[in-house]
Amino acid sequence: MAGWWADARAAAVAEALAPFRWRDFTDRMLARRVVAAADRDVVLRFVGTIPGATAGTVGPVEPTDRGDPRVGLLVRTLEARPWRGLSLDRLCVDLIAVLAAWQADQESAAGPGGTVENR
Repeated sequence: MAGWWADARAAAVAEALAPFRWRDFTDRMLARRVVAAADRDVVLRFVGTIPGATAGTVGPVEPTDRGDPRVGLLVRTLEARPWRGLSLDRLCVDLIAVLAAWQADQESAAGPGGTVENR
């Protein structure tokens, strides 16, 4: 379900989190940073498709908004497992798979030609 892009996205998220003491984060803070890093990866990939466009230097990933519904999804996922014992790479692969499944559900719920507003 995750698709070929999942490994690249998980690697980008892991790279964004690596400078931090991510095992010391709360479930919610880790979820907020994972969502932000995944979103930043989407934007950087998009900008990379525009001829002549460059994204420039990107700094540390800032946490996404607390109210983002994906944060709650990842918090529930993290609460259900001993994630601090996982490698960063494994954790990111798992969390990206959860986000991909959620996104697929959102897109199918929108129906043909519809949109889902709470991304």
